[in-house]
Amino acid sequence: MAPIPWCLFVMDPEHKKYILENINHRSIKDIAQDLGLKERKIRKFLEREKQKKRQVSSREMTKRPVKRGTILVSIILIISLGFAVYGNSLRGQFIRDDGPLVKDNLYIKNYSNIPKIFTENIGAGGGEKWNSYRPLQMLSYMMDYSLWKLNVTGYHLTNTLLHILVALSIYWLINILYGDNLLSLFTSVFFVAHPIHTEAVAYISGRADPLALLFMLICLILYIKNLDSKNMGLSLLILLTYVLALFSREHSLILPVLLALYHFTFKKKLNIKIFISILIISLVYILLRVTVLRAIHANIVYPTTLLERIPGLFVAITNYLKLMLLPFSLHAEYGDKLFNFGHPEAMFGIVILFLLIIYTLRMRNTNKLVFFSLSWFFITLLPQSNLYPINAYMAEHWLYIPSIGLFLILAKGLSYLYRRKEFQIITIVIAVGLLAFYSYLTIRQNNDYWKEPIAFYERTLKYVTDNWRVPYNLANIYMDMGKYERAVALYEKAIEVNPKSVDAYNNLAAIYLKIGREEGLIDLLKKAIEINPRYVNAYNNLGIAYTRLGKMEEAISSFKKAIEIDPTRAEAYNNLGIAYVDIGKNEEAIEPIKKAIEINPKYADAYSNLGRAYINIGDRAKAIGSYKKAIEINPDLVMAHNNLAVAYYDEKQYALAIEHCDRAIELGYKVHPEFLKLLEPYRK
Repeated sequence: MAPIPWCLFVMDPEHKKYILENINHRSIKDIAQDLGLKERKIRKFLEREKQKKRQVSSREMTKRPVKRGTILVSIILIISLGFAVYGNSLRGQFIRDDGPLVKDNLYIKNYSNIPKIFTENIGAGGGEKWNSYRPLQMLSYMMDYSLWKLNVTGYHLTNTLLHILVALSIYWLINILYGDNLLSLFTSVFFVAHPIHTEAVAYISGRADPLALLFMLICLILYIKNLDSKNMGLSLLILLTYVLALFSREHSLILPVLLALYHFTFKKKLNIKIFISILIISLVYILLRVTVLRAIHANIVYPTTLLERIPGLFVAITNYLKLMLLPFSLHAEYGDKLFNFGHPEAMFGIVILFLLIIYTLRMRNTNKLVFFSLSWFFITLLPQSNLYPINAYMAEHWLYIPSIGLFLILAKGLSYLYRRKEFQIITIVIAVGLLAFYSYLTIRQNNDYWKEPIAFYERTLKYVTDNWRVPYNLANIYMDMGKYERAVALYEKAIEVNPKSVDAYNNLAAIYLKIGREEGLIDLLKKAIEINPRYVNAYNNLGIAYTRLGKMEEAISSFKKAIEIDPTRAEAYNNLGIAYVDIGKNEEAIEPIKKAIEINPKYADAYSNLGRAYINIGDRAKAIGSYKKAIEINPDLVMAHNNLAVAYYDEKQYALAIEHCDRAIELGYKVHPEFLKLLEPYRK
C-alpha cells in the first residue's frame, strides 16, 4: 500500500463540519464533488473520527474512580503471587558472581567501608576489578549482611521483596497513565510471574535490575503526579530517586528519554525546571564516569567493530520475542558471539524490528497505548543492545525493564476482551492459564537452575559450548569437592575452548599435584607462564612441582620469581623456606618463612615449617614455640602436633609428647612405629 501524502491529513475546519453534517444522508462521492476533494481524503478523515470516538468511549469506560477495596485486593494478589513464584528461591545458594560481590566481599561486612563502595567498582571488595559502578547495590548487600551475615535466605528475600515492590510500582504507574485497574493488574501480575525475570530475582547478583527499576518507576510516578507542583521538597525527592536509580545501575540514564516519551505520547506540558535538573544530573554523572571514576574500572578491550556487533542486535531481538512468548531453555550465559547479516535469526530480527518500528509510528495518533508500550520496549532495550560494546550480545535480565511494554500490550488485549460480556469467561481462562504456565516455569527455573552452583553450571553447559568460563567455574567447584576426575575433564574443556586460559592451565596443574600425576605437569605450568609471563600462581606451582621431582635448584628459582612478581605472596615465601629446609639450608630457610608470617600472621603452616627449621638447627625452644603457635591458629594441623610431640620427647616432657602424639593419631596421622615404642614406657 502506497504511503499517504501528508497533505491528505490537512483539511479545512469548514470542510470537516460539512462532511460530518451530511455523511448520514449523502454519499462520499457527492460530498467530494461538493467540496472539490478526493474521496480518499474524506474516507481517511472519517476513519480518524471513528477512531477518536472509540478512544473517547474507551476512556469513559475505563477512567472511572477505582474503589479502595479493588485496589487492596489487587495489591494482595500481586504480593501473594510474587511470594508464590519466588518462595522456593529462598532456599537457593550463592552462585557465580555472588562470591566476589557478596560471600567473599570484605567491604559489605562493615559500615565503615561505605566510602569505599562509593569510590570503587562493585568487585573491589572481593578482590576483583569490574566495569560496574553501583554503590547502592553494594550498600543493599551491606545492609543484608548486617541482618543475616552469610545466611543466603536473607539475600534472596530482599531480592523477592524488591521484585514485588517493582510490580506494585508498575501497577501504580499504569493506573496513573490510564486510570484502568484491570489493565494495571494484568500488566503487574504477568510481570511478577514471567520466568524471563528469574535471572534478575532468583540470582542475588542480579539485584541491580529490580533496584534500579524501582527507583526509576518511583521517579516517573512522582514526576507525573506533580507536573504542576512547585513544592521544592517534592522536586528534590524526584531528583533524589533519579540519583538512587543511577547509583543502582548505569542504564538508568535512559530515564530522561522515558520522560520525553511520556510528554510526547500524552501531550502533557513539560515541567521545565525538573526536567532540566534531571538532564544536568545525567550530564554530571556521565562526566564523573569518564573522568574521576574512570580509574576504578577494569581496562577491558573489546576487539570488535560496530558493524560486527550490529547483526547480534537483530539476533537478540528474535530471541527476546521468542523467550517472551515461549520462555523455555532459559540460561545465564549467551556470550559475546558475533553473527553475520545472513544468519537466519539476524534476518528474521531485521524484518521484525522494521515492522515493529513502522507499526509503532503508525500507532502514534491512533493507539497511544500501543505506541507508548512499543516505544518503551525499544528505548529501554537500547542501552543493552551492544551497539556500545558490552560483554554479551544478549542477556535475559536485560528484558527486566523492556518487558513492561510487552506486558502492557498483552494486558490491553485481555482487558479489552474481558469487557465484552461474550468473552469474559474465555478471557479469564486465558489469563489464568497464562499465569499458571508462567508461574510453573518460574518455580521450576528457580529450583532446577538457580538453586545451587553445580546444577547451574551443569545445565548451562547444555546450552553454552563456546564459553570457557562455564566449564572452568564448574571445574573449580569439583576440585574443591575432591572430584578430581570430573574437574580435569572440565579444565581440559575450558582450555579447548580458550587455549589462552592461564587459570585453567594452572588449576589443572594444581590437580596433577594433588593426585601425584607427573606426566604433563611441568608443561601445563610452562604454558601458563608462556601466555602470561607474570602469572605468579603458575611460578609458585611450578616451584612445588620441581620440589616433588627433586629438582631443588629449579624449585628455588621458581619461588624467587614468584616473589619478584608479587612481594606480598606469603605462600611463595613459605614454599621457598621449605625448599631450603629440604636441601639442608636451615639458616637460610628462617628468613623467608618469617617473611611469610609477617605478611600473614595467621599462616599456621608457616609457623609449623619455621619449627622444622629451628629443630634442624638445634633450637628446640623456638621450635616448640613455633609449633604451639601453629596449633593455636589451627588446632587440627596434624604435622604440627606430630613434630611438637617429638620436640617435647627430646625435652623429656613425656606427658606433653604423649598428648600431642595421640592428637596427631586422632587426626588420622600415621605416627612412626619406632616413636610410639619410645613413648610406650611413659604411658605406664
